[in-house]
Amino acid sequence: MSQNVLPDYKKEIVNHWKDPSPEQLKDSSIRGFRISTALHAYLYLAVMGLLVLIWILTVIRRGLIFFWPMHPMFGWGFACGYHIVLYLSYDDKVHFLSKLRKRPNFGVPFITHAWFYISINIYLIVLNILFSPVPWSAFVVIGWGIAFGIHLIVASLSGTQNQKQIQIPEVIKTNYCHSCGAEIANRPGAKFCAYCGNNVQD
Repeated sequence: MSQNVLPDYKKEIVNHWKDPSPEQLKDSSIRGFRISTALHAYLYLAVMGLLVLIWILTVIRRGLIFFWPMHPMFGWGFACGYHIVLYLSYDDKVHFLSKLRKRPNFGVPFITHAWFYISINIYLIVLNILFSPVPWSAFVVIGWGIAFGIHLIVASLSGTQNQKQIQIPEVIKTNYCHSCGAEIANRPGAKFCAYCGNNVQD
């Protein structure tokens, strides 16, 4: 064995302290996103369940039938639902959302616009049905729908244009240090291994 080659156990130590790969970073961020989404959903269900229980006790004691918990359900539901939609799009659980997120000129801004347009207008329609015979919610649906339609058209047209593909030169290639065995990037001008300091151009 060459004197410049480290034993296997030392290579494992070096590899253990390497910077995480993009796949590892993605898995770690998705795992954190999943945990935060689950906690958000749990707190939402727990608090809304408590409010419904309070409403039931209020109905029994005072006879107030109006289901007032619907307001916090929708209000908090906007944010909680948005959290869940983003998680599903980033974790590739729903292929449609994942494809939409990755499409040029659509992405997260379009998903955000679509979610709040749909959810808020449902809330306004429910309020309209419960409290007023005048269909005032139609003005919001149509007015906001025009803006949403413009967003959709502009994103679609921009995505279909012949855009120049950005060619990234293959200047970064996987290589291994002859001294310590660590994986290194072979960039132009690189002279020394970042882990052991060995001259990588030898």
